[in-house]
Amino acid sequence: MKRALFLISALLVALSAVAQDYTNRYQSVTEPQTLLPTGYVRLCRREIILPGINGYNPYKADLHIHSTLTDGVVNIKGRMEEAWSDGLDVIAATEYLSIRVVPDTEGLPTPESAKIKRSASAVKAVQSATKIADNFGLLVIPGVELTGDAKTQGHFNALFTTDNSVLYDYDAMQAIRNARQQGALIMHNHPGWRHSTLEMTKFEAAIYAEDLIDGIELMNGAYFYPCAFGTADKHNLFMTSNTDIHATTAQQYRENGHLRNMTIIFAKECSLESIREALEAHRTICYAFGTIGGDEKLLKEFFETSIAVKKLAIDKKKKSQRVMITNTTSLPYTLRVNMGNPVELRPLSSTIVTVKVGKPIQCKVLNMWCGANEHLTVTLK
Repeated sequence: MKRALFLISALLVALSAVAQDYTNRYQSVTEPQTLLPTGYVRLCRREIILPGINGYNPYKADLHIHSTLTDGVVNIKGRMEEAWSDGLDVIAATEYLSIRVVPDTEGLPTPESAKIKRSASAVKAVQSATKIADNFGLLVIPGVELTGDAKTQGHFNALFTTDNSVLYDYDAMQAIRNARQQGALIMHNHPGWRHSTLEMTKFEAAIYAEDLIDGIELMNGAYFYPCAFGTADKHNLFMTSNTDIHATTAQQYRENGHLRNMTIIFAKECSLESIREALEAHRTICYAFGTIGGDEKLLKEFFETSIAVKKLAIDKKKKSQRVMITNTTSLPYTLRVNMGNPVELRPLSSTIVTVKVGKPIQCKVLNMWCGANEHLTVTLK
């Protein structure tokens, strides 16, 4: 018996010694015979470094997601963990609420029971996400995706809804009006999805004619819709970039080395009131798969704040000078300096270019779009 106790004591001492020697492992408090790797079952956040503009802070948002409450593969808690790990600050709960026309009910009043039944997933999504959000320091925007037939009606996110249980209506247009009556902002989702032309459907045209649309997705997952620039300009809409995630963000983004889609919202603070004010003021920049889009003036301010320029050596014979350009952000840039070859400026890195002494440095940012066929052009100081 004494021999057995001695061996157990010796083993514990040895384990303690091992635990102290290995900096990448620690001894379990509840199971001292076990050594665990540091970081085991711990979430790790990828911080995204971006500059503020004109006193406004940059908040990274995804305004279009789906969970297992509808046809996503990750539950709400998992979506919140992903958002935090991916570096986001704001996420919208936007499960489906079908507004497809039901032929045998067309023209009939919609009973409350139908509204509640149809809206169950959208209601639960907001409740669950809001309950979990504080654990991750995330802001949740209550919302819902109002979905009709993609070819004849389209999909629309209602953001900042107050009661998803009463939105549904047999009349698809009325469902969108119901959301608007709650003070929601209506966003036109993936405007080119399953469309063979750039023309609006009859249903979409009616919604725009009634002035029910406030925003539009410039980017949705891997899809980029340059035509949305013209629509946003014509109808005075804010522009966004969202994942519309159904799979895992690890599968679609992290494992392939990408940041997830983001709507970068410039607001005074991370609150529902402040984020809404920023959307209504169109202070958004869109990012997806290395492409950045938005209003030209805002893009220019963002880029100039992102870049540092330093003069280096001068070649007096050639009347040229080497200049170091530094990217201080987590986003990539592709530059064409003074009509030269494109230069890739990776996140948090520098490149050196040669320019003529005394000449302005004209820089076209090829991955920054401010129109359907327009790239940002700036003069570096």
